[in-house]
Amino acid sequence: REAMAAAPVDPRLLTQVRAQLTRLGRSERYIFRSSTNAEDLAGFNGAGLYESIVVPGDASPEVVANALRRVWASVWLQRAYEERDWFRIAHDAVAMAVLVQPFVANVVANGVAITSNPYDEARPGVFINTQVTGSTVTGAQGNELPEQFLVYTWAEDLEPELLSRSSLTNGAAILSEAEVVALTRQLMRIHTSMAPRNVGTSNAMDVEFLLTRDRRFVFVQARPFNVVYTAGQRWRTP
Repeated sequence: REAMAAAPVDPRLLTQVRAQLTRLGRSERYIFRSSTNAEDLAGFNGAGLYESIVVPGDASPEVVANALRRVWASVWLQRAYEERDWFRIAHDAVAMAVLVQPFVANVVANGVAITSNPYDEARPGVFINTQVTGSTVTGAQGNELPEQFLVYTWAEDLEPELLSRSSLTNGAAILSEAEVVALTRQLMRIHTSMAPRNVGTSNAMDVEFLLTRDRRFVFVQARPFNVVYTAGQRWRTP
């Protein structure tokens, strides 16, 4: 990790990245987000293991290089190594990509959703986890619990089922039911547009989102996800 954090970055790459930042438009800050091929695997989530770095909008080549190196090097963080080792994931097969986005300000909550019902294949739904700013859904500590909804989607009128309130809000709701329904409809559009058709590989989308102070949902990442059902969770024929 120390060797990667100190290695030089190709000057051509730095020029390309800074040019793309300019094309994205003026932003006070950008976030260099980690995204590896050692996440969302069968039986292994891996969320929260790696680092994402925030840089200023006028970041110098040196600052951009440091951000790239820190994200790349986070593949070898102790927590990431130990988690992969426990699940017998080959370390030398892990690759890190860096997703660069404008930093979203005034965020009051963050969330992760799976666009399939992870509990019952026969009851189509969307599973939504949301947590207030200051903690994360993917990197929860101790006994922290997010707000969880399972929204059934088989009918025109969506049916949200509250599974839990956040353990950090003293029982207060993070999302109203109307916001849950609106969010679900957007998640269903993402699923329809982006979910692969080969169900054997993946049958859902894993979507990360933010909720801003003015109650806007901002989607920051979406990738294919495979929900693995046990025998008791699968479609059953008479």
